[in-house]
Amino acid sequence: MGLISKWNEYMGPKDERLEAEEGRSTKASAYILLAGALISLYYAIMLDQVASATEHTLLTPLGQSVVPVQFPLLLTIFVAGVVSVMMQVRSGFFTSRTRYAQVDRIPWEYVVLCAAACGAAVAVLMCGMRILAEVQIVGLAEVAWLGDLAIGIVFFAIAFGLGLACFALVFHDAIKRRQQMERELEG
Repeated sequence: MGLISKWNEYMGPKDERLEAEEGRSTKASAYILLAGALISLYYAIMLDQVASATEHTLLTPLGQSVVPVQFPLLLTIFVAGVVSVMMQVRSGFFTSRTRYAQVDRIPWEYVVLCAAACGAAVAVLMCGMRILAEVQIVGLAEVAWLGDLAIGIVFFAIAFGLGLACFALVFHDAIKRRQQMERELEG
């Protein structure tokens, strides 16, 4: 709890107007996620039914899907994320916290911190899932520990770079949009 209270103190209070906008964008992405998840689920169910009725297999001998049912779900997650971010940027902000909601320049310390967190999360997930998959397929004795660590480092670098670019671009666009809205209100 101490860490959360320190974070809240550092980030400052939330702006009610921005929090309402944030809620709208979150609600829109939640609806997209729900609809996409249901469509993906029904697609998977229909694949199972058709495969069962026609006596075709959906999995290779190693259990890999012949038909990638995860693609619609991945597309849904991507679209929901982009819609949420674009709605926030269009409203002229990227966070409802007052520390970064009304900035006039890109807050690089925050951008780097967020990019590092993204990189670390991707690296841990990549290494963890890769090791888990190897344990399930080839056994614990055959896990390529150094190779998995190297993959994690590479994906950390990629995710950090993409996160840095994306967060900086989003802040840049939100700042420009907010300044444009302020000029329109004044003029």
